[in-house]
Amino acid sequence: MMKNFLILILFFIFYQNTFALEISKAKDAKETLFHLLLKRQTYHYIPYEYTALTDKNESLYPSRKSSELKENGKVLIPFVFTYENLAKALKVEVSYFEIEIVNANTLLFENSPSQISASRFYLSPMARSEFEGNAYKMFYLDPLWKVSLGGGIRNINRYLYGNYLSQGAFKEYFFTYGPQFSIESEVTLPYDLYWNLTLDIFYTQGTRFQRQPHLIENKLTYAFNNAGTEGVFRGYEFDTSLSYQFHSNMRLFLGFNQIISRFSYLNFNELRVTSNTNNLGSPNISLSDEFKWEKPIRKENFDRLQGIYFGLMVTF
Repeated sequence: MMKNFLILILFFIFYQNTFALEISKAKDAKETLFHLLLKRQTYHYIPYEYTALTDKNESLYPSRKSSELKENGKVLIPFVFTYENLAKALKVEVSYFEIEIVNANTLLFENSPSQISASRFYLSPMARSEFEGNAYKMFYLDPLWKVSLGGGIRNINRYLYGNYLSQGAFKEYFFTYGPQFSIESEVTLPYDLYWNLTLDIFYTQGTRFQRQPHLIENKLTYAFNNAGTEGVFRGYEFDTSLSYQFHSNMRLFLGFNQIISRFSYLNFNELRVTSNTNNLGSPNISLSDEFKWEKPIRKENFDRLQGIYFGLMVTF
């Protein structure tokens, strides 16, 4: 029993010394590294406006359903820039992307007390941009397994335009930022392959800006609201990829990325007045004599993105 225990201790000491020597050699070769990862990301964007469509308003629609959202995909070229200090086992990473969808639509079914109707519903053009800046401490749990723990700041901007892009400026814009916690894992596989996993948990909050008044199709709307309305995103980002190192300074990536967030209005208190317009498109637009007042309700709903990507990373 004692003999086996001594053998186990000697093996552990030998393993730790060998592992430390390998890391030391890597540090001596180059103590700092820079990585630039460019992706060809195919995202499908499910915005807040779509997930909020099926919210029930019992006084108007006892039941409302929508079909799968169409025309909501976009190909992007996001980038990720990374700085690694191998001597101190530290890493800093920044990334950015922006997605815009213009013609997203769904088939909306509405069941009122008097009839059942179906119509094609088009969402207003919208965009969402994300910037991340994170700092990590790297831990080598095994010569073939590296785990990085850290966090930083995340900035999410959300734009909602008029029904026609020619109207110019946005009708609603949110600038939000906040903290996030991040964990990354990289496992070295045979044949120069690497398996990567990343999980970010975030919370962002920020100011709402609104254009007044705004024109939507044949309606002119003006909103009376409190100036303290804000937007809140809370959720997580999951990323997994398989990469192949075909050159000492280059890797190819195939991965899947998913950002699941819940968006909500904070301190929302708004009263809207709407009037139909005549002679739309002419220099002289007139209003009808009828004005409609309403107090909209904004509930929390999902705002999410997901898709696969191909990438190339260069190390220098």
